[in-house]
Amino acid sequence: MATNKKSQPRYDLKAQDRKRNLAIQLGLTAIVVIFAVALVLFIVMGKDKKTGSGEAQAVRITSSSLIKKDGSDEPKAVLGLYEDFQCPHCRDFEKSFGPTISKLIDSGAIAADYYSVSILNSRANDNYSTRAANAAYCVGDESKDAFRRFHSALFAMQPEEGAGGAPDNARLIETARQAGVVGGVPGCINSGKYNTMVDGLAAAAKITATPTIRLNGEDISPNTPEELIAKVEAIVGKVPALPAPAPAPAPAPAPAPA
Repeated sequence: MATNKKSQPRYDLKAQDRKRNLAIQLGLTAIVVIFAVALVLFIVMGKDKKTGSGEAQAVRITSSSLIKKDGSDEPKAVLGLYEDFQCPHCRDFEKSFGPTISKLIDSGAIAADYYSVSILNSRANDNYSTRAANAAYCVGDESKDAFRRFHSALFAMQPEEGAGGAPDNARLIETARQAGVVGGVPGCINSGKYNTMVDGLAAAAKITATPTIRLNGEDISPNTPEELIAKVEAIVGKVPALPAPAPAPAPAPAPAPA
């Protein structure tokens, strides 16, 4: 009588190889996913990273006809302007010197470095100095042409110091839009990307008052636009596109002897 033999168990010789390959594939997939997530976080965090205290960053405005140092791409004359958008003296300076500075930029005589500081914050104006300065840098990130228009608009809409009623962020964003830029400006303004920097900029740049004007790093105090032109032309030479400085007034005649 025949007996049924138990079948011998079969071993899949390739099972271990398949398991090992699967583990390797899963591991590689996990690494790729982790790397992708890390890259996205790095980009997002880098984009939203706030500029820190102790830095003195400028919005540089130049033209294609910029006069440069011989054998260099560096401008021959750099005009640094340290301003607070809440400062009445800065507003008056912009009114008196702004058109001349624009001519100096467009003629190529200077590169203008605009530093927006905040030294006149108040609760009444909801820290407008900081918010306006931050907004100016946000606009400058997107468009230099829009920055020039926005810069003028901020001084034109300057609130009375300490009296309340300062423009809120929504109005700053709308003013930026009217100046010709949107892009990342709303998010930049609302996040206060440059708040820390502008709050510490005066100390970082070692200025104690606004406006402070520096020509190639040296403090200057021109009394008239013509005097500013003369100081710039002393560095870069005569610029045909600029008006000639007004001649100095003739001395008064000496009184006749008694």
